[in-house]
Amino acid sequence: MHRLPESREPTRIEDGRTPLSRRDSILPFWIPLPMTAVTSKSRAESHNQLAIEQALSLCLRHQHPVTLLALDVAEFENLRADIGEARMESLVSVMAEHLQQFKRCEDLLIINPDSHRMLVILPATDVQGGHQLARRLLARFDEDVIQLDEFQIEVSLRIALHGYETLEDADPSPLINATLALLDNTNPEESLVMSESARQAMARPHPHSTDTLAAGLLAKVRRKGDSGLLDTLKPALSRLPESERMKLVDHLLDLSTRLDSGLARH
Repeated sequence: MHRLPESREPTRIEDGRTPLSRRDSILPFWIPLPMTAVTSKSRAESHNQLAIEQALSLCLRHQHPVTLLALDVAEFENLRADIGEARMESLVSVMAEHLQQFKRCEDLLIINPDSHRMLVILPATDVQGGHQLARRLLARFDEDVIQLDEFQIEVSLRIALHGYETLEDADPSPLINATLALLDNTNPEESLVMSESARQAMARPHPHSTDTLAAGLLAKVRRKGDSGLLDTLKPALSRLPESERMKLVDHLLDLSTRLDSGLARH
């Protein structure tokens, strides 16, 4: 949805560029954020490709899950016709700034300059964690009104969710293309669409910590204080796989900043 000023006719594309005739699923390159004015497209593509391959190689090597989110603006063509291509670019930049608040340092946020679609790659994040993040993003943008010049814009997102518990290889192309294809091959009125592998992962029971263990740790804190709890946890933490320690760090950061991050709950 988008809201236009009552006293103004819809603004058409006014920067001289030809509107895109279609929005391909398989995109030729992605431009990472941030990108300076002197960054060439080829250099950006190379840098971005390397970052994605490194993230997926880490997940493959340590058998971590990986989840991808592809984000699109609903009614994109109508909105661009109303506010113009230049403001559309500004709108996507503002949206990307909002997304930065929800990502960890190891997550990749990438934008395509032609389609204005955004891709979020979440290493060591299972589908349940990606699903929670997607729901939070939809709720966040549903509440926000973005001001651009005289326009107040209510952005409706469409999010595609795709992921695997374990990767067979680190080639990013099948993962990215499958995620983007969900946006084109599903009902455009659906705000959150999932791949078949994501649906299967969501259907599986998700393990949780037992109440008995939590109660025991709390009792130890009462008896011996915080230092006693740390002494108890250190041997167990030293045996945790790296992926589990990454999740624990996320939880601790959430508690420290009092931010209930969807990225940590997986």
